[in-house]
Amino acid sequence: MAFGGFNSQDEEMSEINITPLVDVMLVLLIVFMLAMPVFTSSVNINLPKSSQQRMIEAPEIVSLVVDQQGTYYYKDQAMSNEELKNILSQEFQKNPDLVVTIRADQDASYKFVISLLDVVRSAGISKIGFVSEPERIN
Repeated sequence: MAFGGFNSQDEEMSEINITPLVDVMLVLLIVFMLAMPVFTSSVNINLPKSSQQRMIEAPEIVSLVVDQQGTYYYKDQAMSNEELKNILSQEFQKNPDLVVTIRADQDASYKFVISLLDVVRSAGISKIGFVSEPERIN
């Protein structure tokens, strides 16, 4: 009787099953990920008081739309270049921090978008952004 010896027959050595080990490690990882914000935000501090209660206001955003045919829309109403320039000039005089976002149809010609940019800039507005939709990744 030999203990711990190999059998004379050619038997495959059984492999160690690591699936339970992986499960335990994933559970520990999730526990630490959930517990980490508690550890980092548990610092007890006293913030200083301020005598001024000034609220920071978000800038007003005006959204303009250019469709495929080159028609400009402001608040869902079609506008000409001059009408749009007058409205934007009035809005800019009321609020110098005005931000304009342009939503252009993907099939709209660049000349329509550039023309709209010229109208916005001629109204004195320099804060301009473009809106797009993110591509869906399948």
